[in-house]
Amino acid sequence: MKRTRVPLFSAFFMIYIFVSGGSFGIEEMVASSGPGLTLLLLLVLPIIWALPMALIASELGSALPDSGGFYVWTRRGLGRFWGFQAGWWWSLALLVDTSLYIVLSATYLQNQLGFSDAVYFGLCWSIIAVFTVVNILGIRVVAIGSSLFAILIISPFLVLAGIGLANWQFNPFVPLTPPDTDLLGNDGALILGLSIGMWMYSGYESMSTLAGEIEEPQRIIPKALMLALPFVALMYLLPTAASLAAYGQWELFSVDGGDGHVSFVDIGRALGGTALGHALLASAVLGNLALYLDYMASGARPLKALAQDGLLPRSLAKTSNRFGTPVAAITVIAVCNAVLVIGPFQSLVIIDVLLMVTSYALIFCAAVTLRITEPTLERPFRIPGGLPTLIALVLPAVCLIGFMIWITLTDRSVTAWGLSTFELFGMHTGWYGMAGLLAILSGPLLYPIFRVTNKRG
Repeated sequence: MKRTRVPLFSAFFMIYIFVSGGSFGIEEMVASSGPGLTLLLLLVLPIIWALPMALIASELGSALPDSGGFYVWTRRGLGRFWGFQAGWWWSLALLVDTSLYIVLSATYLQNQLGFSDAVYFGLCWSIIAVFTVVNILGIRVVAIGSSLFAILIISPFLVLAGIGLANWQFNPFVPLTPPDTDLLGNDGALILGLSIGMWMYSGYESMSTLAGEIEEPQRIIPKALMLALPFVALMYLLPTAASLAAYGQWELFSVDGGDGHVSFVDIGRALGGTALGHALLASAVLGNLALYLDYMASGARPLKALAQDGLLPRSLAKTSNRFGTPVAAITVIAVCNAVLVIGPFQSLVIIDVLLMVTSYALIFCAAVTLRITEPTLERPFRIPGGLPTLIALVLPAVCLIGFMIWITLTDRSVTAWGLSTFELFGMHTGWYGMAGLLAILSGPLLYPIFRVTNKRG
């Protein structure tokens, strides 16, 4: 793999996109959990959920700066079997994620411009084709595109935050939760807020998969991660608090807007005029396009690493001689996306994030295990405080993962994992929990099959 110089600010913007890609989605958190609890969760989750992954990605990414990222860490810490599970589960989730970003971008435009379904699918496939070419051209091109996207995404939200704070009228923390809402029970305000918030603060491990193609990844990636962590939190917190303080009417907040509801686009239009509303709409479209661009790059590298280890068809390990990019894995992701955009697959988001957080649990376990089994491993970035501190750091995040998996698998009626973005409020998650369990079990079932098949090949 060819190594490319990626400036710190480009890596910072790429991580911002991996995690956030804009602040859309928080509107549903406000309406379901209440303004006060939403703001508190936006302050707390970066510490107990995002910080552990960002620090572990910095430590292990600096110690093992290899293409494949977290898959390499998990394989080294927990063995080939669990390494495969982490890579497989994360890759399955990513295929759904990347397809959703295309669908959301095209849907935003279709709702505004009113074009036909034929044009809609043509647009989806055109996006896939263009971004496939960009990814094949290399990380440098992806980094440049990500930086441009990020600046265009962030700017309207900074304007919204400034106008909202300048027109402060209401206490954004009141009420703490919606009236007559149970905090902890079924459909509880806390459960709803946690599910959406965890989804929105995930993705800090993604940059690690590109470490094998970046010059000085031990220096660049940890610095970019530590800069991105507070910035993402501020870019969630400031526009939300400013909108609540200036606009009020928290109970009307909704991602989609319309029918008496308001999104950040509508709030921006009301506070800053038509121009700000259009800019925020463009931010929504660009945010999803940027997420697709970066996650196609990130998702191809674990597939290539798995193929190199004989745990997926070896043809997936093919690399472009000219550009040094995993062209076969990128093409597979593009083909899967082209198929998935055809069907109504949005309900797979529960399964998607269930798979992702399960792989997160393995990453946390691998970090602790490597501290025990390889204490002398050179770690240019090292989480201070020793093993007890590391365990204390990851324990709250692991408990959150267990709590949310339990909710999903026990058919507690919640708006889980940000499904509100796709208009699935009120849906019972038991069926999806069962499907998610089957998706998780596919990893242990396929592991021996892939090993035997590739050995014979």
